[in-house]
Amino acid sequence: MSLLKRLLGKPTEPPKTRVRICVECGMPIADHKDWCSILRGQIEMQRKSAESPARTS
Repeated sequence: MSLLKRLLGKPTEPPKTRVRICVECGMPIADHKDWCSILRGQIEMQRKSAESPARTS
């Protein structure tokens, strides 16, 4: 059907925006729940990287 739409030149719909969903709490990534261990892990990793000095090669 989409091939026929492209061949006949009908206007196409704008692409839909994707919403990333957390596999643990089931909420969109922007609306994580406080009890979500994935969110807590991300916060912990960010905190550790901010505390540790930057490595130089």
